[in-house]
Amino acid sequence: MNCPKCATTNPDGAKFCMSCGSAMALGCTNCAAELPTGSQFCFVCGQKVGAPVEEPKPAETARIEQYIPAELLAKLESARAGGGMQGERRVVTMLFCDVKGSTATAEKLDPEEWADIMNGAFEHLISPVYAYEGTLARLMGDAILAFFGAPIAHEDDPQRAVLAGLEILRAIEPYKKQIEAQWGFEFDVRVGINTGLVVVGEVGSDLRVEYTALGDAVNLAARMEQTAVPGTVQISEQTHKLIAPMFEFESLGGIEVKGKAEPVTAFRVLSTKAEPGEIRGIAGMRSPIIGRAREIAQLRDAVEDLRKGSGQLIALMGEAGLGKSRLAAEMREEALAEAGVDWFEGRSVSYQTQTPYAPFVSLFTTLLDLPRGADESGALRRGGSRAPGTEPNGGSRPRTVHRVDARSRSASGGVRRCAVLGAA
Repeated sequence: MNCPKCATTNPDGAKFCMSCGSAMALGCTNCAAELPTGSQFCFVCGQKVGAPVEEPKPAETARIEQYIPAELLAKLESARAGGGMQGERRVVTMLFCDVKGSTATAEKLDPEEWADIMNGAFEHLISPVYAYEGTLARLMGDAILAFFGAPIAHEDDPQRAVLAGLEILRAIEPYKKQIEAQWGFEFDVRVGINTGLVVVGEVGSDLRVEYTALGDAVNLAARMEQTAVPGTVQISEQTHKLIAPMFEFESLGGIEVKGKAEPVTAFRVLSTKAEPGEIRGIAGMRSPIIGRAREIAQLRDAVEDLRKGSGQLIALMGEAGLGKSRLAAEMREEALAEAGVDWFEGRSVSYQTQTPYAPFVSLFTTLLDLPRGADESGALRRGGSRAPGTEPNGGSRPRTVHRVDARSRSASGGVRRCAVLGAA
């Protein structure tokens, strides 16, 4: 018989390996059942032979992880393994969300009833945070605290936080009606957001450690939430500066907040803009593009071929910041400066990597001039009247360039960015 550990051949009846001293009888690591030599799985519980027994997760951890997409969970575990949870200075966008009047409501209900209500609410509060790859830092009795920018950072974390806040308000609507119908009281939430420099990391004592942020920016985020009107997203001036071209706002002016000697400027987020502006660069300033002569020449040749009736696809691939968008923008200006070419763009962002055909949906929404929120039947009717290459009245259209900004997953798990220019 062969040793299960070192595979040395031992005489029949041997109880221990004559080479490594290991016990020849196999034992299940899960249920301790004695197994015949050569077994690969336990015939009692099904555990793989030699597989370590996983420690059960705490109930709270298991409950939170049910809302985390597998891809985001892998990123968080990678950040923890790589030391990304250690204390460091970072610019982070904090999101606070709590339930309006929870103290007064909770005292009228049995604790178990209130716990059931809040457990149902947390599903709607937590899922949008993870959808935009934020981190749930703290789950409180009637509120959550989430970070965007730590331990996983993105170039558009303030925008993600505001989108998550708007999604929370949208997602909680059906639940609000359900609670009002079942319990007879109003149930609403409010969201406060601020961006600033904090120290993030694992803090605490021997008894309890949590990943959190320390700094005045966290306090201001809490004040934004506490002074917000229920059913709204309220942000600070610091966050507003970073996302102003992307959303519609209502200025609230200076508001008095606890702990601040001077009023703090705040804004209420109303919705995303139908035609969002650019958040890169400095408004009103433009510098000439340097280099990229070979790439520009190739794009010019492609546009010239398009004018002659020959369409094609061109992929601009590279890491973030290398100038793909700038190169496409230069070509767009040149193409539109001359007659005979129309240019339509469809875009996707990094948090849409799991959304099927997101850039193409954006492209055809622009191409067909669909109104925001158009239903499927309306989109099909409009699409039928706007066949590519023709106007609704049957007239001819100029040749068109379609730009698709796509994000895809590489084999290593990173995001590969690609701008595709299609001509037809």
